[in-house]
Order: sequence, then structure tokens, then C-alpha cells
Amino acid sequence: MNIAVIILDMAKGYGWAPGSYGYEMVANVRRLKDAAYAAEAPIIHVNSMRRESDQVGDWSRVSMKEGTDALEVIPELQPVDKDTLVYKRYLSGFSHNDLDYVLRTMQRDTVIIAGASTDNTVLWTAADAFQLRYKVVVVEDCTMVHRESEPPEVKDYALRIVRNVLHSEVIPLDEVIARYLS
Repeated sequence: MNIAVIILDMAKGYGWAPGSYGYEMVANVRRLKDAAYAAEAPIIHVNSMRRESDQVGDWSRVSMKEGTDALEVIPELQPVDKDTLVYKRYLSGFSHNDLDYVLRTMQRDTVIIAGASTDNTVLWTAADAFQLRYKVVVVEDCTMVHRESEPPEVKDYALRIVRNVLHSEVIPLDEVIARYLS
């Protein structure tokens, strides 16, 4: 297997700050990133980006604006100088960008997916990766639903789709490191 780690929407504009909702997941994503470095697996950060021409409604309420520091990977996941950064234009990490090209150029056939949000970007990215014929592994304790108002079962439902419909793995970080990054 030729593995790449995809870290989704772990950018400043999403409000990742100590004490914020879901922040405890950041340490797990850092462990995943460190294990990937040790295994010499490439890391690809995929973050949302919006342009004013996207016509996404009230532009003053948009947080992931092109040319702002909101697009930067959070400090806890720095440095990113040896990582690849890709901007997605909609829900999936593969939306209107060159992520598939990057993975194929790196000759990767397996993607390990982490980040937010399980019922949104993680689910859509896993679905597109599956349809593009990548082996998909979602790191269960490196994903979360990034909306505090959602009931906890929303994450479970999304991961059930990854398992049962996409026939992909959903496993905890320790198992991912043992099976894929050691």
C-alpha cells in the first residue's frame, strides 16, 4: 500500500482554539501527523476556501475567505512546510481542485482521512475517494461533528455509511498507527 494522510478543515477559520468545542481532537490529529512523518507517508491538508465571486450569500459572514489567515493550518499542526496544501471549493476534499491529481502523482492508492466534520467533509471526501478507487481508512477518534448543536449519533450515522456503503475502514488512531504507519 502507498498511503497518504488527508487532514480536513483544520484551519484557523474554523475556530480551533484551546477550550473550544471539539478541541480535544486536535491532539489526536497531531499524533496521526507525527506517525505519518515517522512512516514517511505524505500529509495533505485540505481546507475550504471561498472567493467573493462564489456568491455564497452574505459575504460579511463568510469565514474561509481567499487571502486571509483563516485558511492557514492551525498552529498545533505546524509545521506544514513538507506537507501539501489543497483548497477545496465545496464539501468534499476532492471538490473542484487537484487532490486526485496530487495523490495519483504521488502514486498513492490508500488514503487515511482525519479532521472535521464527520457528517460533512469527512463523509463526502471518503465517498469521493471510494468512487475514485482509493482504499479508504477513516480515523474514528480523529474526526468529529464540528457543530455542538448536533446530537452525538450524527457522527455514528456518518461513520456507519463509510463502513456499510463505502465498504471502508473506520478504526481508532492506535490501530491506524499499528496497521498502516509503523
